Amino acid sequence: MQLSACSKFLGRILINTNRTDFAADWLALQETIRCFIVLDRNDSVVFCNAMAGATYSPSHNRYFLSLDCFWLESEQRIFHPSEFRQLSGQQVDLLFKVKNHAPIELRFLPEEIEISGNQYLNIKLLNESLLTTHNTTPSVTLMDELVSDLAAGRLFVHYQPQYDAENETLFGVEALVRWIRQDGEQIPPDTFIPLAESYNFIAELDLWVLDHVCQQLAYWESKGIELPVTAVNFSASSFNDVYLSEKILKTLKDNEVHPRNITIEITESKEINCYSQAEKTIFELYNAGLKISLDDFGIGFSNFNRLAQIPVSQLKLDRSFVLNLPKFIYTEISKSILSIAHNLSLAVIAEGVENEQQLQILQSLGYTIFQGYFFSKPLPASDFENWLTQHQHSNIPIDSLV
Repeated sequence: MQLSACSKFLGRILINTNRTDFAADWLALQETIRCFIVLDRNDSVVFCNAMAGATYSPSHNRYFLSLDCFWLESEQRIFHPSEFRQLSGQQVDLLFKVKNHAPIELRFLPEEIEISGNQYLNIKLLNESLLTTHNTTPSVTLMDELVSDLAAGRLFVHYQPQYDAENETLFGVEALVRWIRQDGEQIPPDTFIPLAESYNFIAELDLWVLDHVCQQLAYWESKGIELPVTAVNFSASSFNDVYLSEKILKTLKDNEVHPRNITIEITESKEINCYSQAEKTIFELYNAGLKISLDDFGIGFSNFNRLAQIPVSQLKLDRSFVLNLPKFIYTEISKSILSIAHNLSLAVIAEGVENEQQLQILQSLGYTIFQGYFFSKPLPASDFENWLTQHQHSNIPIDSLV
């Protein structure tokens, strides 16, 4: 991976400050003293130079530099960004490593700088000749589009109902992010969500969805429309952010949404740096009143071992099990998951229900809560509002609206 791509990678996972006047200061600063990375007094990254200029976090949230970016070859260990402060005024040679890409040898000079009366540490890149290469991969290009389209309002949230067949009513709603490029092409979530995870942008995206959902819920409430609960997906890798629970709770507070109205649905992820931190965050959210759901149960992060470690409100049967019904092994696994969940007093949602045969098999196993295209595809907010209003005002069972 060339340095241009590395620089853009950094630009996505680093931060801007909440003070908008700093943005111009940083841009002017890089022209005069060629900033590469700037740390504040808490060793948080407040600026990163990118090839196309400074790239800022769209929501202005604070992030920390990924700990695996720098490698001290002489000692065969990761070099933490905070160590730059100990070497102020001294040159240091490091390998810049981004996973799945070849490392690049870089030479840095950390220097103390002052701006707006505050002290910062500028980590200057000395071998600037490496900046002349501009090779980027298709994934980097698509990632650039994702960041810009998020800021430009080309990402949307759709809502898919969850049906309680036992009571013939709405159990809840899942919020699902959708991306439509400027040319009208729809990028599948299976493409851009793993991409966001790979570039450490997933927490930014998850928090954007939550904020969007909270605004929508507040709007619906003003119109007298209330939902039982709304599930918002958070990648397990988003829990690497030590401030995640604080950001989630602040988003709810800012939009006057009660925690009991939100379910945090933990989805499958490629990587969690620290399981203990993730568990701590989950406990904080649960204790604040949010419900916790394990998505795609039976694979990855969502497994039986997690049930003994974190407070869970509900499970979601992985759609791969539903898809393979009535094969014996998948039927037996689905039956076992439901039995364990009931013994633990957990709700279970069977997702990916696409036809009546799947529904009947799941009902014969004891499942009562369902989600899938058989009931409704994910709908834009306005369409979902019409769907919900029709159901509520007509008292028609949801399954008759299929």
